Amino acid sequence: MTAPMAWTLFYDPVVLPYYSQVWLIIPLCVVVATVYKTIRTRRLNRLFREVVVSLGYMLAGLVALGGALWLLRLYWS
Repeated sequence: MTAPMAWTLFYDPVVLPYYSQVWLIIPLCVVVATVYKTIRTRRLNRLFREVVVSLGYMLAGLVALGGALWLLRLYWS
């Protein structure tokens, strides 16, 4: 008996190289920023601008955190 279509990805997952997995953070941040700002905003005419600003904060924070962890790994060893 074959597995249903929904379970196929769990049995045979897609293999991505590590350098392409990092690029999946951007769509995740876009979705999180959009959902968060859609719930929290009071005026929908400013939604796009608030999503872009929130996305910028999220990506800048991730880049800063990645840089700090890279420096920690570089100089701690």
